[in-house]
Amino acid sequence: MKYWQRIGIAIVALALAQFAGHSATADEKPFAGIRGDISLDLPIWPSLTDLEPAASGSFDSTGFGLGASVHWPVAQFTNSDLLLGIDGTIAATDSSISGTFADLLARQLYLGGSIKWQFGDARNVSLDLGLGYHELDMAQVDSNWRGSVENEQWSESTASAFVGGTWDIGAGRSDHDSGLMLALRIHFADFGQVVDEDVFFTVLGSDAGKLDGPLYMLRIGYSSR
Repeated sequence: MKYWQRIGIAIVALALAQFAGHSATADEKPFAGIRGDISLDLPIWPSLTDLEPAASGSFDSTGFGLGASVHWPVAQFTNSDLLLGIDGTIAATDSSISGTFADLLARQLYLGGSIKWQFGDARNVSLDLGLGYHELDMAQVDSNWRGSVENEQWSESTASAFVGGTWDIGAGRSDHDSGLMLALRIHFADFGQVVDEDVFFTVLGSDAGKLDGPLYMLRIGYSSR
């Protein structure tokens, strides 16, 4: 079992254990309950845009994807609540980099655990900290009604940490516990040098540059608690 898997399991186990073992006293505000969200994720990655592949073209400044998270309340303070949970994102960024049969596509997967510290009377603004597994590849992908063909040019995985904030706009309204959510995460991950793994049909070349953070992930979606 890899270290990032151990971290994720430990975070989830800790959240469940503390949530199950907590009981509010008469002076405490009851927990709002489990918080979940689903979102359209827009990755903005300056380091990806700055790569210089052997083929002409570059990656787009903004990508697209889907994200989701679930958090459990574990502690309560006078003006804030602490939640632990899990996060996941899949995203892709198009490019104008010409391959042998299709333009290059950068695809990423993030899975990890995080801490959410909610503030205010409505508990609808939070500071977010997370750590997880981050995987990225660059491939030519050609899809049509007959199926799809792809050729992977480069792939890498690493640990990734993020810091960010969330605003549960809908949940902040009176008598509402769900609605529109806005969030921003700043990921810090070092994928190293980008080198084409296909020696016969080179697109990226022998050194397209270094790919690291920060990666800005803008999230627009729906949250409920």
